[in-house]
Amino acid sequence: MNDLANLFVWRREGVVVAGVTGEIDVSNAAELERAIAAELDDEAAGLVVDLAGLEFMDSSGVHLLFALARRLAQRGLGFALVMPPDTLPRRVLELSGPEPEGWLHATEEEAIAAALAAA
Repeated sequence: MNDLANLFVWRREGVVVAGVTGEIDVSNAAELERAIAAELDDEAAGLVVDLAGLEFMDSSGVHLLFALARRLAQRGLGFALVMPPDTLPRRVLELSGPEPEGWLHATEEEAIAAALAAA
């Protein structure tokens, strides 16, 4: 990964939580996607991507989120995002089209509950 983003991974209630801080753009989106996907072992109950500390995201970041969501759907697992209201990355996602049902949450607790419920 380049110096623009940091990835932190932990588990809560069996859900993999991937916290990304910094920036997601074309220079690091594919590497971030691979790194997050590598954490999705057979024990994972779902995935929450916590973008509360993200400062910037371009369309490559939107593509990364949809690719992860497809991967989880194929496995029958839930997917949710932590994206506080009124942040630039949330605005980029909202401008990219209709909000995927149940993806966006203001807190990690809400997102984990949604990911578990969607599984």
